[in-house]
Amino acid sequence: MKISIEKIIELVVKEVISELTKRGYEINFSSRGKNPGAAFSSNKKVYEEIDMSDYKTPVLTEKNIQLLNEEVEGIIVPEKTIITPGAKDLIKKKNLIITHKSK
Repeated sequence: MKISIEKIIELVVKEVISELTKRGYEINFSSRGKNPGAAFSSNKKVYEEIDMSDYKTPVLTEKNIQLLNEEVEGIIVPEKTIITPGAKDLIKKKNLIITHKSK
């Protein structure tokens, strides 16, 4: 089986981001722009920032995950976002990368 270097880099980056996020590190994507809700691509991965600016305490629900486009492979949410069990299940099912953004 052959695999391109681009695919290897893509897989490595995804795993590193996922592991760093699990360990509590915050990945700063702010250099990509400040348009909440905008999807962007990094290493051929599509991330979407979920706008929760109206929330005093941000809560990520199953509905937020259901509304994502199919090509989205990672989401950016505010730090200290509460993730509901339904959202956690969908995130796991869709194999999404979660990144927390500081205010």
